[in-house]
Amino acid sequence: MRSMTESDRAVDSPGESAPSGLGCGDADGAIAAVEQEFAAMFVKLRNRMRAQSLELHPQIQPFGYLMLGVLARKGPLHAGALADELYADKSLVSRQASHLEQLGMLRREQDPADRRATYFAITDEARRGWEAIGSRTRQELRDGFADWSVDDVTLFAGLLRRLNEM
Repeated sequence: MRSMTESDRAVDSPGESAPSGLGCGDADGAIAAVEQEFAAMFVKLRNRMRAQSLELHPQIQPFGYLMLGVLARKGPLHAGALADELYADKSLVSRQASHLEQLGMLRREQDPADRRATYFAITDEARRGWEAIGSRTRQELRDGFADWSVDDVTLFAGLLRRLNEM
């Protein structure tokens, strides 16, 4: 990957630097380019997620892998909280949780504050696999960003954060 330059960071009008905002320059072209890159990124991420799911366990679906990732990062969660984290329907989370429980990747824990409620938690086996895959993924990112400056990677992370807040 190449390092970002100042011209990469701004949309320029011929002969002059463009002010911030989409009211200037070729906003439609810029938005179309973003759309195209999103589509390419989505395909790559979907394929990677599918491969990582299969690597963790041949019967785990990508959504189940996402669930385990949230539980690995956040700790045990109620079904509703897990559904909120994943922007998913609670019934989908419950079905996937049952499947993951059968595979030994997830366990249910009784909520000590409300014995009628349960938490979902990742098992030690699933955590070890998820962490190994994550470690390899971080190394792939380090390799991919090797010729980017730390400032550029930090800027990119900040832009992704802004995008995720939209």
